[in-house]
Amino acid sequence: MKGWKKRLLAAALCALTLLGFAVPASGAGSTVYLMAVNEKVLDTTVENMPAIMGGVLYVPYTMLSIRDSGINLGVSALYSTTRRTLLVSNGQMGVVFDTQANTAQDLQGNPVAARAMVRNSMIFVPIDWLCSYFGTINCSRVRTSYGTLIRVTNGAVVLRDPDFVDAASGQLEEKQRNYLASIASLPGTPGPTAGPPGPSGEPSTPPLQAEVLLALGWGEQGAEMTAQLEARGERALILFPWDGLKDNDDAVRRAAAAGHTIGLLLTGETVEDCRIQGQEGRRLLAEIARCPALVASAPALDDEGREALAREGWALWTPELSGDFRNAAALIGALDPQQPNRVELDCGPDGGAFLRSLLAGLDREDCQVRQATASVLS
Repeated sequence: MKGWKKRLLAAALCALTLLGFAVPASGAGSTVYLMAVNEKVLDTTVENMPAIMGGVLYVPYTMLSIRDSGINLGVSALYSTTRRTLLVSNGQMGVVFDTQANTAQDLQGNPVAARAMVRNSMIFVPIDWLCSYFGTINCSRVRTSYGTLIRVTNGAVVLRDPDFVDAASGQLEEKQRNYLASIASLPGTPGPTAGPPGPSGEPSTPPLQAEVLLALGWGEQGAEMTAQLEARGERALILFPWDGLKDNDDAVRRAAAAGHTIGLLLTGETVEDCRIQGQEGRRLLAEIARCPALVASAPALDDEGREALAREGWALWTPELSGDFRNAAALIGALDPQQPNRVELDCGPDGGAFLRSLLAGLDREDCQVRQATASVLS
């Protein structure tokens, strides 16, 4: 582990201690999911293991409880054992989940399109929906050597996900080991490599666990589709036509500010045409969003032409799969778990619905969406 990351994590943990929060010596882990809030790794048990139901990721409400996690995210969760209701609030707006009636409403009594889930006496909440509802917290999913990390953060977070995983690897490993030891002692517990039982009682097919590099070809539903990803703490490569940057200048600035990779769609049929388009696109992007253009897509060029552009410093995006599949399930079925899959979706009229279905399916298959940056593509 790099020394600066160790020191930064130690400083963050020290700050929590000074604030009176209990800081465990190790983090949480499991064969499937790990949990963390900002720079604190949480315990994972049989009772509070996150779960995906109907394509929706549910986490224990204790991740949002300052009493349980020791972290004040600005969005808190409080459960009433007498009323059997869970209040999730930021002090100004909130949602009340009624676990008996299986309903939910805001503080004004208006029904909301979300439900809590009860499992092993623990209350679970739809974390992506809550992140979108409040807008001040984020939930990310990060594949680690010890399982998939579910991390809820707010603006006070110190380390980015990759740096946090690197810095906290020892904690994650220890908690994973503790979790596996706890379930191994349960009677009738299957081995850690067995899949959950299917409807017939037989072990189900293990999840695909593929990695997806996602690109969006900008269009009318681009804003909705980027918002879907941002609500999950994920980012994509956004491809703007080189000659459409001025017409979409607000969208370009917003996508760049949100942390997406901005790429140029070059339409030239020769290397020279693409070279000229790329130069102009770089000038416009620097003028509009003050960011460099490093990634380009040149679908009209052959492999030799794309290699020529790569030698000139471009990271070339060439999709392997697209939204031309009849549905998201068919696309997921074509993913290769042995390598990163380059998937490109069009932000056309049906793009939002397709992406929503795709993300739900990727969750069910425990697949990871990874941002396609210039360094990743080079």
